[in-house]
Amino acid sequence: MKKINFSKIIIMALIMMIAACIAILVSAQHYKEKRSPSAMSVVINESVGGIDRVIGVPFNFFQNKLSDLGHFMATYEQNASLSKQVTKLSDDSSDVSSLKAENKALKSALALQNTLTNYDKLSANVIVRSPNAWNDTMTIDKGKSDDLAQDMIVMSNGGVVGRVVQVNQTTSKVALLTSDKALESKIPVRLGTAENPAFGLITGYDAQQNAFIVTQISSDLKFNKGDAVVTSGLGGNSPADLNVGEIIGEKPNTKSVDREVYVKPAGQFSNMQFAFVIKRGLQ
Repeated sequence: MKKINFSKIIIMALIMMIAACIAILVSAQHYKEKRSPSAMSVVINESVGGIDRVIGVPFNFFQNKLSDLGHFMATYEQNASLSKQVTKLSDDSSDVSSLKAENKALKSALALQNTLTNYDKLSANVIVRSPNAWNDTMTIDKGKSDDLAQDMIVMSNGGVVGRVVQVNQTTSKVALLTSDKALESKIPVRLGTAENPAFGLITGYDAQQNAFIVTQISSDLKFNKGDAVVTSGLGGNSPADLNVGEIIGEKPNTKSVDREVYVKPAGQFSNMQFAFVIKRGLQ
């Protein structure tokens, strides 16, 4: 492809400018003398006009493209700005949702604390809850240095959720009552009313019904749906009258299976951020 000789273009442009100047001077002189333009002036004017149009085409093309590019860049910057605003709004929305969840958890913890005035208790943060052991265990940020001991009851979100099964210097492992594994330390409970109670043990969890399974019940007392279930205080580090849940049904005793009562948990296990370890009841 032949290269464009810009030097020749410049020379031609200068010649056209000179010719245009001459034509203007001649035309002006003829205008003063009220004479018609000479043939040479007409030819030069037409030639200059034609060449001007030819030269103007690429310049106009590039000018239009530059204008389009300017509009494109402006649109790009506007889109980038809008994208940043959308991202910021999304982040703000996530922060608000997180703050709302934390605020709800704090309110729940405060409400639970207000019901535990008769107990020596210690507040703790849930610091570890592994997805592969979500229903089995969690770790709290209190341990031996806070006078925690094994088998102490742990409460969260309104009810009993588990027991301390391992105590380290500054952390403790809690076995949750939602575990499908055998409970390391069964929790003794009281069913029915304080005037006419029955006693049993939480020995398992039914995931389909979302209910604790209470067995080894001390009597044939009939229960109603909605009857309260609380800790009995009859075993180990387990103070009495801590809220466990309410009865939702039962499976009768058979030759091969002991009577089972199903208890809906008072505490919510889905989002536990704060917990209380119950050390003992206050005298």
